[in-house]
Amino acid sequence: MRLVGNIVAGFQTKFGWIGFEKDKISEITLLEEVHPDADWILPGFIDLHLHGFGKFNVEEGEPGLRGMAEFLATKGVTRFLPSYSSAPHGEILEFVKLVRRLAAEPVEGAKIAGSHIEGPWLALRFCGGMIPEMLRDPDLKQTQDYLDAACGTLKMMTIAPELPGALEVIRLLHQNGVVVSCGHSACPPDFLKTAVDAGVSEICHLFDSYALPEDHGGVRQPALTDLVLIHDGLMKEIIMDGLHVPPELVILARRAAGADHIIAITDALQGAGLKEGHFLDCGKPYHIKEGDFARRDEDNTIIGSSLSMNRAFFNMTTRFGFTPAEAALSLSANPAKQLKIDAETGSLQVGKLADIAVLAPDRLTVKATYLAGKKIF
Repeated sequence: MRLVGNIVAGFQTKFGWIGFEKDKISEITLLEEVHPDADWILPGFIDLHLHGFGKFNVEEGEPGLRGMAEFLATKGVTRFLPSYSSAPHGEILEFVKLVRRLAAEPVEGAKIAGSHIEGPWLALRFCGGMIPEMLRDPDLKQTQDYLDAACGTLKMMTIAPELPGALEVIRLLHQNGVVVSCGHSACPPDFLKTAVDAGVSEICHLFDSYALPEDHGGVRQPALTDLVLIHDGLMKEIIMDGLHVPPELVILARRAAGADHIIAITDALQGAGLKEGHFLDCGKPYHIKEGDFARRDEDNTIIGSSLSMNRAFFNMTTRFGFTPAEAALSLSANPAKQLKIDAETGSLQVGKLADIAVLAPDRLTVKATYLAGKKIF
């Protein structure tokens, strides 16, 4: 199989072709400068943070996860971590067990790469779209329950590191190969190093649900998000819709942190990828519309996004100053690195899996998606 177009491979983007046999990339030929009327050939997108997509959500169990996987493929996604919000222990445990099973089974569409638990050990002050009653202090035994149930498929957990008992939980997760993400947090700036030393390596949706900078007598003090930007040991998630994070702050993050330290996420909810709809999140109704936030009906609280990864690529390369190669780093290579699968996927290289997204010249319309050489859309 051979695909012709603007190939985004490594730090280069040139017109040429890419060939693959069975499941692996067998050749890449870069010929000349980008053709504006040619398709874009990119590494398949990897979304580490989403709670639903299309007509489906993670709370629906197996039908929801399978539905998400199939619809995500239509947006260029080849692998994803379904993310479960703060909930009772038993509910989260069942989710982890389900993901463990589906990660080992053939699923139509994008591959379920493991699970992500966002909470329930988050700061009440910065709960965002979480149900406040579901938040609680970290529990070491419950953490071990999740690890035992997952058998290696719990890939990421988001936690507020300043909570009582959090550092012990972070160390246990880190020791078991789980990416620990700081999020929905009131972590004091001077506590960041302690959290990183314990095992925190990622920041959940940067700029969203964190404290604002303090002002001491007219002198602005660095906030947690400021220190995160310049910390090379941390990957920074950003919701690339231009709404959760204004374009100017995305541009700032790219310049300060560099694309090699940014992970593009959607934080999508059920209804994302559709024009609009009305759904339930944690039993509470919300409305969602393409190009806008997902908002609770009762008070218009922002709870998630309508973003898809192909639109993130469009936004990054047409609005936020990323080159196509930089966007591919954030959308594919960096997530693969965090999942420790970058030796096999996340970039277009000879010998790697043929996980490929083909976008039209408009940089938005997905024309085809391949997972390990198999066309899944």
